[in-house]
Amino acid sequence: MPETALSALVQLTSFETMLALVAGVVIGLVVGILPGLGGTAGLALLLPLVFGMDPDAALALMIGLVAVTTTSDTFPSVLMGIPGTSGSQATVLDGFPMSKKGEGTRA
Repeated sequence: MPETALSALVQLTSFETMLALVAGVVIGLVVGILPGLGGTAGLALLLPLVFGMDPDAALALMIGLVAVTTTSDTFPSVLMGIPGTSGSQATVLDGFPMSKKGEGTRA
């Protein structure tokens, strides 16, 4: 059992897997900032790229994308008043007026 856990840790901390995780986070930020796109649409856009990848790196790429889109979809709702997803609709009511007053970072 300890050798299996150690083997999994070595695979997760490899350079290729970490690079894929960082790339997934960056792509997730871009997808989340664009209004109307979310985690599901981002995964659909990544699907052609994932088929030729190593399974560990592909999973890290998809996890990085999905983990960040829930946070980055609040940017368009606060700054532009456009809810990116249904979960950020309430943010428009409070965040967008604060952004117009110059308190966008606080929102």
